[in-house]
Amino acid sequence: MELEEVQYDGKLYTVIYKYTSGFWEIREKHNKFHVELVHESEVQKAS
Repeated sequence: MELEEVQYDGKLYTVIYKYTSGFWEIREKHNKFHVELVHESEVQKAS
């Protein structure tokens, strides 16, 4: 399984889970204890 990486608030995150409501759980790439719940419209694909 390939992990999806996105950018949020100027930082790189890994997608943990995508809810049907459009919200995503994302974890900061370099801090596995920092998890955010954000709407899919707030993130950009990492390049």
